[in-house]
Amino acid sequence: MAQDHLLQRLMLKARLRQLQMVAEVARCGSMQQAARDLAVSQPAITKAVGELETELGAALFERHARGIRLTRFGRQVLPSLERILAATAQFAEAVGQYQSQGATVLRVASVAAGISGLLDRQAVAFCRANPDILLKIDEVDGPAILSLAARDEYDLFLCRRPDTLPEGWHFLPVIEDAHAIIAAPDHPLVGRVDVTLDDLHAHKWQTPPTGIPADEVLSALFQGRPPPAMAGIATRSRALNRAALLELGLLSLAPVSIFRAELRTGVLAVVNYPLGGALRPLGVLRPERSPGEAVERFVATLLKSGPRRA
Repeated sequence: MAQDHLLQRLMLKARLRQLQMVAEVARCGSMQQAARDLAVSQPAITKAVGELETELGAALFERHARGIRLTRFGRQVLPSLERILAATAQFAEAVGQYQSQGATVLRVASVAAGISGLLDRQAVAFCRANPDILLKIDEVDGPAILSLAARDEYDLFLCRRPDTLPEGWHFLPVIEDAHAIIAAPDHPLVGRVDVTLDDLHAHKWQTPPTGIPADEVLSALFQGRPPPAMAGIATRSRALNRAALLELGLLSLAPVSIFRAELRTGVLAVVNYPLGGALRPLGVLRPERSPGEAVERFVATLLKSGPRRA
């Protein structure tokens, strides 16, 4: 097959330095600037681009009045090239950390609710009990987890159960979760036991990002009514959402797990109003085959010390 032949050519002739040069040209739009940034000669950059274009059989760049830009083909292949470089950087980081610390690296990717709902205390406890394991945590969006799992970039994921499990992976639920209406503790609706839908409609709300379950629950809550007043900010950032609730006096419909620490310490509070729309539990997506003792220890820590409800 044509792709098999191309793969063999790239394995034999393509070099990581060559890929780095091409990515740098794409980033800055100039071979001269790429040469300066990488401390190499411009002819070396030109040669690297030309050699890779020859192997791929298509032009990656086209010239224009202010320099060069990616061709349509170049725009299609650049993300894959950047992933190769990113994976190489992760490999170098893991090796460097092992050599300098003598530690096993455990790579964990987590959605925001997993970080605040599962890791806010358990990560510290795990590191204290396992000084020989370096816990490397990245926050990712839920939709990206399936592709990340397919590429084996992480040892496990903290998330809600996906609609479709990646082949060879198993989901283990850890804590239950639910939507709630969150506000600053001095909000006029906090502490009341007689909050009505009219009360909720009369106050200003934090705008939820589109495409998340909270957006659908909020729409269903006020179905048949005009939308309530909404703040002019929509973000997935927990820190920005918390600041908006405290500084602007907003209401927010969000999973309890997102603000677990703030609710526990009294920085934020829950408005007493029942909501529908059940949430899938938070848990661990892990390989069915055991990837090693570090993963087993980490999962055991979550199951042992994690609360059953967010």
